[in-house]
Amino acid sequence: MLNRQLDTPLYEQLAHQLMEDIDAGVYSVGQRVPSVRHMSRHMSVSISTVTQAYAWLEDQGWLRARPQSGYFVRARQAMLPPSAPLTSSEQPATFTKAELVNRMLARLNEPRQINFGAAVPAPDMLPLRPLQTHINKVSRFNTRQIVEYQFSPGLAGLRQQIAIRMRDVDVRCHQDDIVITNGCAEAVTLCLRATMQPGDVIAVESPCYYGFLQIAGLLGLKIIEIPSDPNTGLSIDALELALQRWPIKLIALTARYSNPTGASMPAEQQRRLVALARQYDIAVLEDDIYGELGFPGARQEPPLMSVLKSFDDDGRVLYCSSFSKTLAAGLRVGWCLPGRWYRQVIENQTFTTFSASSLSQHALCSYLQNGQYDRHLRQLRRRLADNCQQFLDGIARGFPAATRVNEPRGGFILWLGLPPSVNAMELYHLAAEHSISIVPGDLFSNSDHFRSCIRLNCAVNWNEATAQALQALGQLVAQLQGKSA
Repeated sequence: MLNRQLDTPLYEQLAHQLMEDIDAGVYSVGQRVPSVRHMSRHMSVSISTVTQAYAWLEDQGWLRARPQSGYFVRARQAMLPPSAPLTSSEQPATFTKAELVNRMLARLNEPRQINFGAAVPAPDMLPLRPLQTHINKVSRFNTRQIVEYQFSPGLAGLRQQIAIRMRDVDVRCHQDDIVITNGCAEAVTLCLRATMQPGDVIAVESPCYYGFLQIAGLLGLKIIEIPSDPNTGLSIDALELALQRWPIKLIALTARYSNPTGASMPAEQQRRLVALARQYDIAVLEDDIYGELGFPGARQEPPLMSVLKSFDDDGRVLYCSSFSKTLAAGLRVGWCLPGRWYRQVIENQTFTTFSASSLSQHALCSYLQNGQYDRHLRQLRRRLADNCQQFLDGIARGFPAATRVNEPRGGFILWLGLPPSVNAMELYHLAAEHSISIVPGDLFSNSDHFRSCIRLNCAVNWNEATAQALQALGQLVAQLQGKSA
């Protein structure tokens, strides 16, 4: 029982008792601890005391709350260290792993595989039936419009809906500032074409999403990799050193829930980055495709954190995003706010793709106007947060002790640092033999800094098959670790 004679508050005493029980194995990772009411009766303390204790343990990373389910023991993983520092031997270079990326992508969506590889939500996480309703609706009542070309900059009603949503992150824009694109990939490509020439140097966070590296390679751009922290993102100090040394024309990064690390850049760091871009008179490309997927929770940052674009006062930040991760990748609807390069982006798109599908734009506009999107996002955020924790718990139980992992506050991907002796490419091939797809860390850099890292997709249905596949993957890591010992 608790000692009421001590100066230490009762809630702290209770919290430390629970910590000792967890360390002793009384409660294992993923296990539910006694309910607030049960603990209140058992320890003869008030409900508010237990609530305080559980809230404190949640803040300290010992417990996690599941809505309407209670509190569960969290995995306490070793966190990833910052990526390799910028060294004097590193210099701008073109991307050399395009063929490797193409081979990997060709296999990610093979049937009968457990998809820990492709960063795409499972279909039943998406509002397929409501979307189908709106597709049918516009097909019936807007037949003429959906069979005609939708020229750049895209459907006015959809652009208006996006402009309204951008206010949530303190970006005041007009619908005429927005260009609808064929997904985020086209948005990024159009923005790079508008700002860069072949041979120009761009700075990217390291590790960096392989799709962006591949686009830069196709456009003949040279890349300089800037080390990133798995929690706070790209190092501003390292970026400043690179700007002093190389003729960088553009900085490309994701400020919210970066791919693959899940890092989120604090607002002050974002402000510094935009100020540096202004000082050196260069552009910033912001990919915010995971931005609306921040995890809910009173003790975490809100789902909608600040974005780089909100600190842009002279149009040098080109903001890109899409509905691919939140609604449906196959609809191929993204957008960009290209700032001072708006006209160049319009001209590039007009003479290539015109715009995204007319049917997709009308259907999404109808869906957004109906007010269903925010309700869907709330449900999706909760499910992704729960899935992410299930994966973290499974990794803690089933992977070698030397495994390190990030703990993102949003999105649905995990970045794992395996034991240094484990080669992620070898693991990739071995996992494929067991019908498990992963993405090896080699794809996220021109260097070999991440040869022992992998990226996992958490947006899959968490069930017995998923849990068994994650456990099997951990056993394969242990097998490779033992092989090299």
